[in-house]
Amino acid sequence: MKNIQFYENDKIIKKGYSLVICEKPEAAKKIAEALSNNTYRTRKIMDSIVFNLNYKGKELIICSALGHLYKINLTKTQSKLPVYNYSWIPINKPKNKAVIINLKINLIKLLSKDAKEFILACDLDQEGETIGYNILKYACNEKQKIAKRVKFSTLTEKDIKNAFSNMQKHIDIELAIAGRTRHAIDFLYGINISKALSLAFMSFSNKYKTLSIGRVQGPTIFYVVENDLQIETHIPLPFWRISAYIETAENGKTTWLKIEYIKEKIIKKIEAEDIVKNCKGEKAIISKINKNNFKISPPVPFNLSGLQKEAFKLYRFNPYQTLNIAEKLYLKALISYPRTASQKLPAAINYKKIISDLSKLPEFTRMTNSLLKKKRLSPTQGKISDNAHPAIYPTGKITKFQLLNTEKKIFNLIIIRFFKLFESPMTGKIILIHFNIGKYKFLSSSKKIKKQINSKHNEGNEKHLNFQIAKKFNVKRIKIKENFETAPRPFNQITLIEKMEKENIGTKSTRANIIQTIIDRTYIEGTKLKSTPLARALVEVLQIHSPLILSSKMTREMEKQLEEVENGKTTQEKVLTIANKNLSLIIKEIQKNNKSIGKKLFLATKNLVIIQSTNNSLSKCTICKKGDLIITSNSRNRALICSNSVNGSCVVKASLPRFGLIKIYKKSCMTCLWPKIKTAFKGKPWIFCMNPNCPNKVKRKR
Repeated sequence: MKNIQFYENDKIIKKGYSLVICEKPEAAKKIAEALSNNTYRTRKIMDSIVFNLNYKGKELIICSALGHLYKINLTKTQSKLPVYNYSWIPINKPKNKAVIINLKINLIKLLSKDAKEFILACDLDQEGETIGYNILKYACNEKQKIAKRVKFSTLTEKDIKNAFSNMQKHIDIELAIAGRTRHAIDFLYGINISKALSLAFMSFSNKYKTLSIGRVQGPTIFYVVENDLQIETHIPLPFWRISAYIETAENGKTTWLKIEYIKEKIIKKIEAEDIVKNCKGEKAIISKINKNNFKISPPVPFNLSGLQKEAFKLYRFNPYQTLNIAEKLYLKALISYPRTASQKLPAAINYKKIISDLSKLPEFTRMTNSLLKKKRLSPTQGKISDNAHPAIYPTGKITKFQLLNTEKKIFNLIIIRFFKLFESPMTGKIILIHFNIGKYKFLSSSKKIKKQINSKHNEGNEKHLNFQIAKKFNVKRIKIKENFETAPRPFNQITLIEKMEKENIGTKSTRANIIQTIIDRTYIEGTKLKSTPLARALVEVLQIHSPLILSSKMTREMEKQLEEVENGKTTQEKVLTIANKNLSLIIKEIQKNNKSIGKKLFLATKNLVIIQSTNNSLSKCTICKKGDLIITSNSRNRALICSNSVNGSCVVKASLPRFGLIKIYKKSCMTCLWPKIKTAFKGKPWIFCMNPNCPNKVKRKR
């Protein structure tokens, strides 16, 4: 690597180069390494590293963004809702990030001035295309229609070189427009509905509170609330099952075999008692024997959803965490692109080389040696495909740097799944034995599995080997067992993602973020996701006054329309017109019922404070002696209150310093008996009385 001077006094010295735009700095570096055999040259410009190299006689300058550089903002602020006018602007919050973003944009603007060719190398999905389109349009002065596109699913040297050798003449404009449309709809729904709800809250309470909700968040919150209500209102109705035990003999040994009445749930106890009564004294006679062979194929390749489910099952990683880890592994060129729906691997992948490379990892030597002995390596394929990327697979590259424990777990999970794709399927046999006890039908089943098709090793039950039709058995015992209907299970983050997939709301890339957002906004909480009083109040009022916000159907139809934009079957303008029409209906309904909505939400947030308070008790109140001293907060302020002050039975309520650890001092104020607080100010201990009207404070003020 060499440093070169192709930038001086805000001017580019080299001209007529191809500008390669990447989504992230790590990807830019990997591309530079791959195309130059590590002989690239670097230059730090505006606090960013830019790469320069010559590839096949073409001068390349490679720069990168930091994900999205632009966001949607209102063109002008107005008090009347709904607002529809928006524009794309550079990201301007928070301030420290805005400074870095502006430097990136100015750098790309500068580099674009003397470029003769533009090559987009952002991630190959809707977000990547949208990021690239915006950079080409705004920073590069409308170059989105002439820019070329490179497509790759891994950051390996082979894939990158192949992508540059088979460069597409144009970027996918329709895909980018679909992404921009999605951002516009999400922005307009979020800002309008959130503001309408906040104003409704203020109309009743005279206090402003940000109540944020979006077009996908609404149905997602509704799923959790609805499920919680089903759990809470569940009545465990009883049902009965009947089991009989028959006497069998095998190799001179007598054993009892359990057989089940064919009807799994008997609703009336008297019916079960009649069956038992009528079966007494009868023989069990075999009426039919069914034998069915089956095959158990190896698991299918991981897509993002499959990886998230397995990581949650084994390590309790939440979906958002798994996605972040997988993206880091991708940027290290250890795995293929993780944001994929595909369960298929293309034949072009050199499976044998990947397995051979991974054999250098000692923990996988045994598995790789077994696979490398196979004459033919053909992986199991799933049903789902993705136009952009294959399923997730290891590239075979071994990292020089030590992975974090969490990264290693996900990396190993992907490797093991990849190896399992090449295992031989297992076969088995299910044997179903049908019995008659009098006029009633009973059933016994067993399953026998071979580890592999040609294996002599069997697993399973051999209990039915000598059974024949019409053979009779003594019934030794028959009994009734009472059971109860079980309630639905609470959602966890994985089952909630599965629900979102089933309802076709959100995308593979956004679902984990949406769940994390509604957790952060205190709509749901806990490992077993439970709706908060705020979520329940929100769902209750919206079901009455504006059910469209909670509608899966509306969101699902919008997803179909966005797909049509992507496929060139409709336009952004038509989709936005429909979306704005729905939005207008929602806002009118909220505004019409401002007071009743505001009242419900205000009472819910009050309850939320009480619930949160009881979980964070600092000590008993020194005034009423019954309540708990707890800290409440919002985005701006903190306060110490007694839990009894919420219902007016205690006077302790006072503001706290915004920052610093708060502790209750062991002694209360000698003058007014209010609690004292211990904290720190500029590194020094600070102890003070919480009572704003403490006589000692009044004296000092005078």
